[in-house]
Amino acid sequence: MLNEVQLGNFKAFADTQRVPIRPLTLIYGANSAGKSSIIHSLVLAHHAIQTGELDVHRTTVGGESVDLGGFRQYVHRRDVTKRVEWAMELDARGFEGRLAELFAPVTAITVRLELGIAQEEKKRKREGVDARTGETVMVEEPTGEMVTVGDPYVQVFALDADGKRLLSMSRRPNATLQMDRLDHEHPVLREALRAMVMLSSTTNDMATEDFEGLDDAVAEIVAEMVATCSRFLPDGLAKSDAFQVSLQQFYTISKGRRREDLAAAVRSFLPRKIDEMLKGVAAAVSGEIGRLQYLGPLRSYPPRHLAFAQHHDPNWHAGGGYAWDVVRRDGNVRTQVNEWLNSEERLQTPYMLEVQHSYSLRQLEPLLRRISDDAVQFGVQDLLNRGINDLTLLLEDGVPVDDESHIYEIVEFADTLAAHVNTDETFEQWHLPNIQEELQKRESEALSELILMDQRTKTIVSHRDVGIGISQVLPVLVGAYAAEDKLVAIEQPEIHLHPKLQAELGDVFIDAALGARKNTFLIETHSEHLLLRIMKRMRQTFEDNLPSGLSPVRPEDISVLYVEPDGKRSIIREMPLNERGELVKAWPGGFFEEGLREMF
Repeated sequence: MLNEVQLGNFKAFADTQRVPIRPLTLIYGANSAGKSSIIHSLVLAHHAIQTGELDVHRTTVGGESVDLGGFRQYVHRRDVTKRVEWAMELDARGFEGRLAELFAPVTAITVRLELGIAQEEKKRKREGVDARTGETVMVEEPTGEMVTVGDPYVQVFALDADGKRLLSMSRRPNATLQMDRLDHEHPVLREALRAMVMLSSTTNDMATEDFEGLDDAVAEIVAEMVATCSRFLPDGLAKSDAFQVSLQQFYTISKGRRREDLAAAVRSFLPRKIDEMLKGVAAAVSGEIGRLQYLGPLRSYPPRHLAFAQHHDPNWHAGGGYAWDVVRRDGNVRTQVNEWLNSEERLQTPYMLEVQHSYSLRQLEPLLRRISDDAVQFGVQDLLNRGINDLTLLLEDGVPVDDESHIYEIVEFADTLAAHVNTDETFEQWHLPNIQEELQKRESEALSELILMDQRTKTIVSHRDVGIGISQVLPVLVGAYAAEDKLVAIEQPEIHLHPKLQAELGDVFIDAALGARKNTFLIETHSEHLLLRIMKRMRQTFEDNLPSGLSPVRPEDISVLYVEPDGKRSIIREMPLNERGELVKAWPGGFFEEGLREMF
């Protein structure tokens, strides 16, 4: 449903820049050109919608990876006299329910906001003479210097439909948004007025001249429309006299007073329509931004014992620590990650991610007593005692988790026991299934630990014991395999991967965006190989020789953007691809031509 984001006076961008969003959006550019500013604008909106805070430093979804430094830092060139412009275009054809009815005449709506800080003229004091008393007094006089006052807030809210302004509102001193303009000739409002009047009055239709006669009525209503804005988007119209009319009221449209009667009906019911639009659009934008999932450029190492990692990691999501926990809990995601780690065409590691259930000795005491009682019945007490002693020693070796308790692991419990009772086939056949059943019942009580099994030596290792490449790519893979219908923003997914694997990530993103999971990706990257793989799949789609199992890729699925400095600002260039996966125009400044320069 998200078509485009627009940014102005935000970080590197001065003039308003368009950011077309497609299922796969790749953002390229030189270092410090402003690539990450695009993603950070969405992080800002996400934080503001959740908290209402615009003077943002550390963000909720960005963790320690995105510190915007407050409004005075993220406004372009730190010029606090300017307003940050933020806009989002949504595909109205994806709306549902009442919102779809309200915006049926158009295909796209654009929500626009201007964020700023109030300005007031600085005063200075000097000595003066009171004209009445002749006494010396201190008087204030203007200096001509403007200073900022208070916190940033939404100064302007506007709504466009199919590129035409529908309504606009601006901030008033009482912290409300006053309606400044309402275009009742816009197709959206015309259709709403037509449906409203026909439903609530005796008229069967509205002619062109009927709409022309509503100017005064709409102007009167506009003056009464005030919205509250407790967070990032309007909450809806504040209740006023315009809402006092009963929803069941029915208007008679007389022939002699048609214009006046129509105006009365419009004055009564139009505020509710505008209130519905504001609330519906705010919900739609909040829903889109609420899908945001962010992964920063440097993924962190979680501690060895993941079960307690979230409580100690302030960068849990943005740093990718959460991904290890997803792999621990979700068997389907773990299988897909293992395939990527082990594939001969991909990472080719000897490691397999597995889950090991750990129990405390106290948790297992009832089970051990039951086994012992059963062993007496079957006459294998001596052999079983040896097995239990060995098992107890194994448990007591343990793995320390914190200073106060120890969690003991069970490794192949049933097999260990079987090795000591295999002289009695009846006991083994009867009891081992019962042991497995008991452990399954107690699984919810166990501590589930994610381990890496070295397939060569069957040795358990920690993610802390293997190369950094796995730790950096695993959160990227989880961001693709575990997310469904998300807006996934990733900075530099290619870190610590050699070129072949960077290309393989292209297929991962294609499947996650264009396959069943239907995610939208914003990928800030320097990787040429990632783009080349996507271009290759586009060419294969066009030539009808795409390998089996891969999703087709077409130009409308891809947005390639190039951010480049232009004097004291940065601009965004769209780099379209044709159906064969070829760039329609050359990279600005010879981007990606370094290899040719080095060879020749």
